[in-house]
This record gives sequence, C-alpha cells and structure tokens, in this order.
Amino acid sequence: MPLEISQIDLQRTLFRFLTKSARKGELADAEAALRRFPANLNVDLKAVADGMQERLSEMYPEAPDLRGLLGGATDADLSAMQAFDWVTIGIYAFGLPPTKTRSGTPESSAHRALKEWAASNGDALGAPEDAVATTERWFPSGDESDAAFIGQSESLIVEVRPAGAEPHELQQALFTLVKMRAVREAELSLDGRSDQVRVTLVVEEEPEPSTDRLAEALGVTLIVR
Repeated sequence: MPLEISQIDLQRTLFRFLTKSARKGELADAEAALRRFPANLNVDLKAVADGMQERLSEMYPEAPDLRGLLGGATDADLSAMQAFDWVTIGIYAFGLPPTKTRSGTPESSAHRALKEWAASNGDALGAPEDAVATTERWFPSGDESDAAFIGQSESLIVEVRPAGAEPHELQQALFTLVKMRAVREAELSLDGRSDQVRVTLVVEEEPEPSTDRLAEALGVTLIVR
C-alpha cells in the first residue's frame, strides 16, 4: 500500500527547508531536500516547489522566489531572501507554528550545532553503514526528527538536547522518539517491511538517573556527547 500525503504537507516540508537555507544565506541542495521525505513517496520536487511558490505568490506577491535556492539564485537573490520575514509567511500561508521547538522559543545555535554534529557523526551513533543522513527528516505524523539515518534495512532516528536542557525536556524528547519510531514502523509496514528502527537521544550533560531509567524502559539509546 503506497503512502500518500497531501500536497500542502509536501509544500510545508519544502518551505521549511528552503526558508531555513534562505535565512542563513545558503543555497539548498535538491538531494538534501528529497531526503527529508520518505523514499517511497517518489516526490517530484519541482512540482512541489512550483506549488509552494504559487501559493506564496498568491498570498504574498512581494515574496522572493524560493525556487532559486534549488539552483540559479544570485548573490543578490540570496541577500533578498535572507532579509525576508519567512516566519510570518509560514504561519499565514502554510499554517506552520512560529518555531520548530516545542518550548516556543527559537532554535538556539547550540541546538542547531548539536543537530548538525549528530547528522555528521553516524559512526559515533551506531548508524547503519549504508544509511543516508539528514537533519529534520519529515514523518507522516507531521513530526520532524533532529537527525535521521535511513538505510536499506535499518533506520536510526535521533533527537538532540544541548547543555542546560531541563529533565522535563529530556522526558518529552524520549517520548517524541517513541512516537517517531512507531510512525516509522507503520510507514514501513505499508510496504510490507519490518526493518529495525532504533532511536537515540544525544545530550551534552549527564542526565539524572530518572532520565536514564526512563530511556532504558522505553528502549531509547542515550548518548552523552
């Protein structure tokens, strides 16, 4: 049974990816964009990008053309995109929350750095050898993992919490991983597959014993960087 998702969900996911690149003044990699979607969707990235931009142009005709980030953007285009208020447009054009973080605060540089470290250090996390790493991988539940390693027969889903995270934030992360593991298993079952799905929480400080116990009970690997 093929997995189907709505066009608006596809557009939201691509919009997130492109606007984050725009805010950093970076060109986006089309292959990296595709890795955010389940492989069995066979996403037509150009069609998604065109639909996303059509929606933007109807509601915000002054918005820069984000499709340029997938190729062809000039330095002037990048500067214009970097200065634009994509957060507000995301709220009103795509119904996205103002931030990704569950605490309601913008993603910190520490969280972003730890997330990118995780995606670049699959060996340290025990990722499948044949896996392709990505940050912010989309799941059919609407969740996005901080990092994910999707292999041919095994997946590793990763959340990160930098130094200073409160015990309740670590607890939320553990249960979020449990949810994404179940969603990934359900996603695979639609193709008649039962690949192993592992989940890991990466932290920068030794957690309290209660967090260790909860992680063990939930089957989540806890790694202190």
